[in-house]
Amino acid sequence: MSTLKKNFLYVLLQQFILLGLPFLTIPYISRVLGPQGVGHYSYSFSYITLFINIFLLGSNLYAIREIASVKANPEKLSRSYSEILIIRSGLLLAATIIYFAFVAFIWKGDAVFSWQSLNLIAAFFDITWLFQGLEEFKKVVTRNLTLKLLGFASVFLFVKTPNDLILYTIIMGASVLIGNIALFYRLGHYVRFTKLNLEYKRHFNQMVILFIPSFSAMIYSVLDKTMLGAMSTSTQVGYYEQAYKIVYMISSLINISGTVMLPRTSALIANEQFDRLKQVLRSGVTLTVFLVLPITFGFMIISNDFVLWFLGDKFKPSQAISMMMAPIIIFKSLGVIFGSWYLVPMKMNKQYTVPIVMGAVLNFILNLVLIPRFDATGAAFATTITEGVILIIQLWYLKDVIKLPRSNIQAIITYLFASAVMAVIAYQVTELLQLSLLLTIVIKVLAGIVIYAGLLLLLRETVAIDLIKKLFFVKSRAA
Repeated sequence: MSTLKKNFLYVLLQQFILLGLPFLTIPYISRVLGPQGVGHYSYSFSYITLFINIFLLGSNLYAIREIASVKANPEKLSRSYSEILIIRSGLLLAATIIYFAFVAFIWKGDAVFSWQSLNLIAAFFDITWLFQGLEEFKKVVTRNLTLKLLGFASVFLFVKTPNDLILYTIIMGASVLIGNIALFYRLGHYVRFTKLNLEYKRHFNQMVILFIPSFSAMIYSVLDKTMLGAMSTSTQVGYYEQAYKIVYMISSLINISGTVMLPRTSALIANEQFDRLKQVLRSGVTLTVFLVLPITFGFMIISNDFVLWFLGDKFKPSQAISMMMAPIIIFKSLGVIFGSWYLVPMKMNKQYTVPIVMGAVLNFILNLVLIPRFDATGAAFATTITEGVILIIQLWYLKDVIKLPRSNIQAIITYLFASAVMAVIAYQVTELLQLSLLLTIVIKVLAGIVIYAGLLLLLRETVAIDLIKKLFFVKSRAA
């Protein structure tokens, strides 16, 4: 099996870990802590995320790209690792001092805000960027599997009532901290810490360049909860947060390609294989649309039932929010391809930055207008519109790069038609039956898969037929 395929499998497993375990705990936490407790945690977590992302500048994306470009030279690799680690540590030290000042004077010593600092401390030990750049995903996945299992088991064992909110905050932060520290085991096998060099200025300047898009992306992914908590209530943050988690669990599972392909496309660029890069980009767009359109339409027809079954009656307002945010699955999936597969490795900083900055400004304005009147629903609408606008601007910049052949365009239209028909039929089938929430969801999902696949086969769509041939080919070989 090729290294790329192995990395896809490792990252896919990691996403199942990161998303599957929360999938088990979200219903439990929603019922134990309730909308107000979930909202308080989410509101405080949005602030710690702001601090980490602001002070780390654009170091995560830059570090992966830098490590990938020097991994063939052990001396340069160790030097780059050491310099990036020192810069990140200095920035995080400043963040820690300022954050505790905020806890003391702004949040008046709020215990939940205080214990969220565990996530800030954990960031000091976060070297996942090193292993991502080296394409050593197995180590990261193994770490995540062990520590996440311990962390989420602790939630079920110790968090029993709404009064355990502080304990929940400690468990979540400590699991991240311990997991990051575990990555240092046998680190010397990959790199060694070197003496100071004169490359700090270059690293820092590149981080600053990537900070603008990183900060802007953070604004519309984190600041929405911060603004919602400040302009509305913690309960509204709770409604928004749980709907947001469901939608982003789905999109994150699809978006594993971004993590794997950034170092790979960086290598293609370093070897000047630009035609191959464009071919990979076009294939990625077509395959992603093939997957995300039925998933998005399918989620829209199950969202009402799913929210009630998954979160409970207390989170009924999250139904409209999750349905409104469903298109984000499409927007984020394509955005990852354009950004992580092409713009970032090509160092097209302007083209990567402008859409995100414009989206962040738009999101901020929409939040100011909509949250006071519509609360969590307004924040959801603002986020969805923002993601759509960012994608449109990215498409404009890349219109000459993508240039999909007519066959690919026809395939995308076919996927859209099949997804829409699938959604209508699957929804009508269950409306005629009086079933439990869980059974309704299961039947809609299974019917949707069968209808979508059947329509594509009837229409003789190439990608669907090729996938089925490969499936049967694998089975025949296994037999």
